Amino acid sequence: MEALTARRYLVSGFVQGVGFRWATARLARRFGITGAVRNRPDGSVEIDAHGAPEVLARFESALRTETPGRVESILTDSVQETSPAERPNDFRIAR
Repeated sequence: MEALTARRYLVSGFVQGVGFRWATARLARRFGITGAVRNRPDGSVEIDAHGAPEVLARFESALRTETPGRVESILTDSVQETSPAERPNDFRIAR
């Protein structure tokens, strides 16, 4: 089984109120990524994603080109991978 990585993305720009979270969820499901996406009070969007490193790299690229609105920046941070029992088994849109 391929090793999984957990990453947190903080996406800034014109990314709220344009369907960005829904598009992100579609991309994550297409790439087989689990985790969640949520709006932040400062107007940015936070994404927690679990997947193979090369898949996460393709996902990040797609966030820049295949989502509505305008992505100005994506800050990426590796986070501690959780145990298989604690890992999310789908991708959800958090409120």
